[in-house]
Amino acid sequence: MKTKNLLLASLFTGSLFFTACQKSAIVPPSSDGAVSTGSIANSSAFSGRQSTTAVCNSNAYIISLESVTEVNGTWEWVWSVQNPNPGNGTNGTVQNLSHWGMQFGACFDWASVVSAAYSGDGSNWTSFTPSYSVDPSQGCLTSPILKFDYGTTGSERSYYKLVVSHLYVSGASIGYFKSGNNTGCCTFSFPGIACGGLLEE
Repeated sequence: MKTKNLLLASLFTGSLFFTACQKSAIVPPSSDGAVSTGSIANSSAFSGRQSTTAVCNSNAYIISLESVTEVNGTWEWVWSVQNPNPGNGTNGTVQNLSHWGMQFGACFDWASVVSAAYSGDGSNWTSFTPSYSVDPSQGCLTSPILKFDYGTTGSERSYYKLVVSHLYVSGASIGYFKSGNNTGCCTFSFPGIACGGLLEE
């Protein structure tokens, strides 16, 4: 198994679509193995789209791009999501994540998606058949998304894997989360699969 870790400075913008192709350099991982970490939508340029039932808090969860690993000609992207301030969603606390999803740029080829899975510990994975469609359970992001129907419990991290047959670049991507009535749903920018072609080696 050959492991490659990608690190690209995430360029957060207010745009909902990223169409410019980018190049990425392969670099060693940080000391904790994380490729990119930060508060969701930790940019004043992207404030998130507001839920109709709760105030949008695009910084409610922390998302990390943990790794991009080559396995037998495919690439496994792994993210983690963590609730840094769990509670009932009042007085600055955040309710458990119900589910979240991500949007891809126009030049992402959905046919390159091989599989997807989620995990409570990053080791034992539950696979599911991924699809790219609208999530009718929320109104924050009404365009097609890849939905990870698995949330968080307390401050424990949850892990999410997407396997693709192309080596895409990492960059600013658009996602959304859904939680309880008090935290609601919101859109955010995070380090994801950017709109771009294959990484040149």
